[in-house]
Parts: sequence; structure tokens; C-alpha cells
Amino acid sequence: MNITWFFITVCKLLQIYRGGKPRIKNISSDVDRQLIMHKYAYKSDTTCISNLRMTRRCFTKLCDMLQTLGGLRTSRHMDIDEQVAIFHHIIAHNVKNRVMISRFQRSGETISKIVSRVCNAVIRLHPHLLKKPEPVTENSTDQRWKWFKNCLGALDGTHIKCLVPLKDKPKYRTRKNDIATNVLGVCSQDMQFIYVLPGCEGSASDGRVLRDALIRPHGLKVPRPCYYLVDVGYTNGEGFLASSRGHQPTTPKELFNMRHSSARNVIERCFGILKARWRILRDNSYYPIDLKNKIIMACCLLHNYIRQEMTTDPFENHFELDEGNGDVGGGDYDNITSVGVSTEWTTFRNKLAQNIFNLLLLHALFHLIIIFIKIVGVMEKIRNYRNWTITEDAKLVEALVNMVNIGGFKIDNGFKSGYLLHPENALKEKIPNSGILGKPHIESRIKTIKKDWQVVYDMVNGTNTSGFGYDSSTHYVTAEPAVHKEAGKWRNTIFSHYEDLCIIFGKDRAQGNKANDFAQMEEDASNEEQSEQIEDVFEEQTTENEESPNTGSKKRKRVDAVIKGITIAAKVLGEKLEKAANSMNQAILGETEVQKKLHWSRLGELCEFENNE
Repeated sequence: MNITWFFITVCKLLQIYRGGKPRIKNISSDVDRQLIMHKYAYKSDTTCISNLRMTRRCFTKLCDMLQTLGGLRTSRHMDIDEQVAIFHHIIAHNVKNRVMISRFQRSGETISKIVSRVCNAVIRLHPHLLKKPEPVTENSTDQRWKWFKNCLGALDGTHIKCLVPLKDKPKYRTRKNDIATNVLGVCSQDMQFIYVLPGCEGSASDGRVLRDALIRPHGLKVPRPCYYLVDVGYTNGEGFLASSRGHQPTTPKELFNMRHSSARNVIERCFGILKARWRILRDNSYYPIDLKNKIIMACCLLHNYIRQEMTTDPFENHFELDEGNGDVGGGDYDNITSVGVSTEWTTFRNKLAQNIFNLLLLHALFHLIIIFIKIVGVMEKIRNYRNWTITEDAKLVEALVNMVNIGGFKIDNGFKSGYLLHPENALKEKIPNSGILGKPHIESRIKTIKKDWQVVYDMVNGTNTSGFGYDSSTHYVTAEPAVHKEAGKWRNTIFSHYEDLCIIFGKDRAQGNKANDFAQMEEDASNEEQSEQIEDVFEEQTTENEESPNTGSKKRKRVDAVIKGITIAAKVLGEKLEKAANSMNQAILGETEVQKKLHWSRLGELCEFENNE
């Protein structure tokens, strides 16, 4: 009986706790929210730039654009400006969801939905915010760009840290051992983005990302005879002008390099300003890779908007390279006021000349040492060179597949140290007296096989796969030579062990599956909005049926489905147990009354018997 009542009491307390639990969104009144928006957006231009990275006028105009052109709509309890302010504060300072809950007095679910909705709305503005490329004219007076007629701007790649699943980390690991995405940025002469392609794996080279951007339906367009400036990491070809490798400008080629570098670093300054303005691009974020790619795109568009609307960019002076203009400035210094012959200065000049001569000698000696080391390395390679046979290659691949299947040898960027002992022992057992050693024979052969496999893999699994193929029965590769710079070696030839090499090296190869441009992101945003509208209609219908008649509140109650089911089940169980307990109590009371009547009846009979006696 006590256990039954204890269980009923617990169920009722749980029901009261879930029904009367305070929610964060009900703590603040409308007056409190106005004070919060005044604090973060409308107090002054200085405060607005510090919190949202733009002036109050720009912020108000952006809210209007997002509502009229971006499709952003007000919710039942939140206006457009508050949604935009929350999104800007997150990307500007890279704060966690729980911090935003405290600062804006909104629930975590609301903050998460706002990030996705505002980001999609900003992406829809790309036809209005992206810079249209304009070639440099022949009569240009810009000291940086007047040397490059018909140039549209500059392009380069940058790595931005991201959050990916554990299985994809090898593809996104960069040479600096960071998990990042390789973002292609193309900017104009005034540091506004023309094209952006985020989402490629960090291990992908800049050249491969550029090729991916060129073959996309809505990708980068380079009309003839225009071109972009690129660094030496890209191929110097039609449409992309790269610099030569040089030092001080003592020849026409080196003078060109200096002019080229002075103009091309516009993309480096553009990336620097972008990451300085939006801190979410500098640090590890708390969002998955798909949403992070959209945030990167939105940050680039907002970067263009700020540079279009604000007369001066507050972040530009901190990152623009100072090339010097000869102006020393004022101050109380011991300045030279006359010109004349000085014995001390002649001695200083002679010492400086001798130091320069010594440095040149050291420089020449250093180059001789490097040449000697290279010669030793070449001789070592010649000494360790081995002509592998078809049988030896087959046994080596078989040993590597067996090693991968056993497990415990693979890491993100290759194999663990000491792995060469396994294939060496396997080859000694299968091919006795071969003389094959782990170092340098097997190690060098694995590098060569992996390099060839990567070329064939890119040919077969490229972004545009028309005309490419691999026949597993004949090991015959068909592909166009333009897919890869080394593809001509394997075009229409036989490449053995392709499937086995995919098992060995497949997880380490970047494929660019997550890379999306503006058109694809806009389509995804439209699909998300349709899903959210359907969800909102369902929630509103559910809320109308669950509104409490006592409080008269019209606010939506978002109760978790599992908790709601448990609460209803506990309520029903409590009612059933209460009815059963009441019935049991009535039966016990009835039995007690019967016992009392029998007791008094027997007592009366006993008293009557005693009186008769």
C-alpha cells in the first residue's frame, strides 16, 4: 500500500515539474529584449562595429535586404533585426550556443535555427553582393595594376579549420596537421570576392581545387583574353598568369616578379581582412562541415557588403602590406643637416663592404654544400634502385592488403612507423633469396605505386567523369589526358591492382564531395526553408490543441516527444492506480465495518448471557 502511494506521488511530482518548468525564452520581457538590442546594435556606431562588424545604417539596410531579397521572415516572438544580430555576433566572435543563450535570453534550439535561417538568407543575396569582374584598362592609373592590362583580379586558396566526422579526417588533414577545408577565393582589384568555392578537403592541392571550379556549371568563368594573377603554386597557362621564381629585381624577369607580387597580394590581404572580421573563420567552430561551408560563403558575401556600403573598412589598415613611401615623419631626432667627407664614415663603409663580401662567400659556400648533398642523395638513390618485376609487385600489393585487413598499421596520413617489417617478412617467405629490404626497396616502391595510383584515381573518379573508366577484368584505363598533368602516361594503358590499391590508399584521397558553390547552396537553402515551413505549420496546429485555457497564453510549448509520452503514460498510470487504491480502501473500510458490527453483536450476546446467569 505504501509503495503504491509512493509511486503515485513520484508520478504527480514529475508531471508538475515538467508542466511548470520555466523556460529561458519566457524570462525576458519585450522591454528587456529592446535593451539587449540597444546594447548590441543601436547604442552607437562604435558599439555596432565592435559587436556586429558594421555601422547602424548598414545593419538596418542589411535587415531590409534579407527580408525583401533573402526571404528571411519574422517569427512569432522574434523580429528580423534580432535574428541578424544573433547571427552576426556568432560569426564575428565565434561564441558557443550556451553563451548566446545567456546574452540574448533565447533557447538553444532557437539560436541554432536562427544560424541556419539567416545564413541561407545571406546566400540568396549572392547575385547582388558578388563583385562583377572588370578587366584593367589600358589607361589605368593604379600603380599596382596598370602593368597588367585585361587582368580581372587575383585568386588563391586558404585553409579554414572545420569539424568533420572521424572517418573523413585523413582527407581533411593539411600539411600542418590541421583538420581544415581548402577554400578557393577569387577577388577583384578592390578586395571584393568574385567567386568562392569552400568545402574541398584540406589535403587537396590548390591546382586541383581550381580545376574543380572551372568545370562546374556555375563555376569560375575566365573570358578570353582576360586572366587572373596566381602564385607559383599554380600552372602558368592561358587565363592564369603566374610569377617566375626570383629574388631582387636586377633583370626584367625579376622586375616583373616584383610588380606581380605587389598586385597579386590583394588576395592575401583580402583573406587577412576576412579572417580578422569574422573570427569563426580563424578558430575551430562548433558546426558540422556542411553548415560551416555555408557560413564561409555567407562571411565572404557580408565582406563584400561591408566594403560596398562603408566608406572605410575598419579592418583594412591592420592587414594591408606597408610597402613604404619614403615619409619618415616628425619627431625629435638627431637628423643629418650637412654633407661632407668623414673619416669615421669611410671606415664604416669599408667594414660594411667587407661584411657584404663575407656574406656572399658564405652564401656561395652554402649553395656548394646543398649541391654536394643533392649529389650524395642522387648517388644513394642510384645505389638503392631496384627494378621490380611483375611478380614482386603482385606479392608486395598482396602483403599490403593483408596488412590492412589485419588492422593496427594504418593512421590518418599513411602507415605507422615500423610497418615495413611486415611486407619485408612476407616477401622473404614468398620470394626467397630476392634480397628485397624494407628500407630502401619497399619504402621507395610504395611511394611510386601510390603516386601512380593517385593519378589513375583522379582520372577515374574526377568531378567530370565522362570519357573516363576502368575495366576490372582487363585492368584497362580509359581517360582524356587533360584530366591530370601526368594522365598521359596511363591513358589507354593497363594499370594492375587498382582495386587492391584503393583498399590500401583509398581513405587518404580527397574527392571534393562536400564542395558547393553559390547555386548549389541556394538550392539547399530553399529545400531547408520548405522543410522548416512544414514543421512550423505542424507545430502551430499542435500548439493550438495544447493551449491551456486557464492561463490564456498563446505562446507555443515545445515539449520533447519522449518526455511528453512519458508524462502522459505516468498520468494515465497514476489515475489507474489511484482508482484501484480508492476501490481497495473502500473494500477495506467495508470489511472493517462488518468486523465492527460482528464484534458489537457478539459483545451484546455475551452481556445478555451474563445477565441471564
